[in-house]
Amino acid sequence: MEKMEPRVAMNNIGTNMRELRQGRVSVNDIKWDLIKIIEPYDGVLATNEGSERTVRRLFNQYLSDLRYVSLINDFNISSTIRQNAITYDVSIKMAQDRSDKKLKIHVGVYQSPQLK
Repeated sequence: MEKMEPRVAMNNIGTNMRELRQGRVSVNDIKWDLIKIIEPYDGVLATNEGSERTVRRLFNQYLSDLRYVSLINDFNISSTIRQNAITYDVSIKMAQDRSDKKLKIHVGVYQSPQLK
């Protein structure tokens, strides 16, 4: 199997990535995609580690794919479970010689109508 260029490989991943500028992706592109990834989970998760792991696994897979096709250099994901949301702190290193860019993504959890 022949090795694909990053741009071709990214298209085969199945994401709805906007046109890559000079074979690169921006932090804003990644943030937009992470927000689109959590959309089906926003407001339906529970405040527990299982829910936190579900979204973390999706983020991890997406960012691993970007790293695999050399669109990012490295990433780290940490999270905090709060009463009404799970907050993910995503640190992305776009290139070896650049500092990390930090993103904060909030995923709402299910709120019972009786508790509101």
